[in-house]
Amino acid sequence: MITCFGKTRVSGKLRKRDSSSCASRETGEGGKIIFFGGRNHSFDLDDLLSSSAQVLGKGAFGTAYKVTMEDMSTVVVKRLNQVSVGRREFEQQMEITGMIRHDNVAELKAYYYSKDDKLAVYRYYAQGSLFQMMHGNRGMHDRVPLDWDARLRIATGAARGLAKIHEGRCIHGNIKSSNIFLDSQCYGCVGDLGLTTIMSPLLPLASGYHAPEITDTRRSTQLSDVYSFGVVLLELLTGKSPASPVSETEQGEKMNLASWIRSVVVKEWTGEVFDMEILSRSGCFEEEMVEMLHIGLACVALKQQERPHIAQVLKLIQDIRSIDAE
Repeated sequence: MITCFGKTRVSGKLRKRDSSSCASRETGEGGKIIFFGGRNHSFDLDDLLSSSAQVLGKGAFGTAYKVTMEDMSTVVVKRLNQVSVGRREFEQQMEITGMIRHDNVAELKAYYYSKDDKLAVYRYYAQGSLFQMMHGNRGMHDRVPLDWDARLRIATGAARGLAKIHEGRCIHGNIKSSNIFLDSQCYGCVGDLGLTTIMSPLLPLASGYHAPEITDTRRSTQLSDVYSFGVVLLELLTGKSPASPVSETEQGEKMNLASWIRSVVVKEWTGEVFDMEILSRSGCFEEEMVEMLHIGLACVALKQQERPHIAQVLKLIQDIRSIDAE
């Protein structure tokens, strides 16, 4: 997955790992790029492999490239590592993912499977990821912070996307700010859908985002998705990255973002958790931020049965304030 969208700037071509494994020579191992919806796209596999490619980021699941075609259209190509399933299961998962169409879910445009390469082709978001917007240039003089309205739009859009995913009885399994992208209206869009179930369960989990039960079971559920989404809400409110310990207990144990906020709220120091970048720019929205804080805390309940379903979370967020007509 992308660890920091746009962090790495490496240009070149997206070449096959083994040039001898041409599509026409594949026997029973794939080798053909598959598009969704019967669409006649203006590119094929050779176009992808020969186009200008820029590394967007590297993560446990593989490397993400921004690929610009000859017609100047742009897509994100993920070259997947550690795929633990065979061709049939890979294709089945890609087909399930490709059927999910929603404004707040990053579109899977195509996929490719061969012995040497497994690729997933997604829509490209020029605005970048939430992680980049929140943490990419924090402290720099030219930084333009996200105000509260923007963060509310991101939360609303991402909740809509995850609700659509869960509505289809699917599980994302890796919700985090680097997998939430911003569309042109600054709504959040959930990306990287469909990858968790085809990757090795031994891959490292996103630190700070995963629900406590995942540590033991290594199995994601819709309620563990809700926990991860709750962490993203807390990230939006605090401006702190869940990937790094936020504080320490009196015994010297590291505290993640969710644990730190629980400890602060118990002491009724709620206002202490909010990102100063919001408070200094957003006017009198602290009541709305407190409402969002309570939603985030409900999502990160330690017991699964105490967490709301994402449809409930979406309604609660939309009840804070309607932003669609603004």
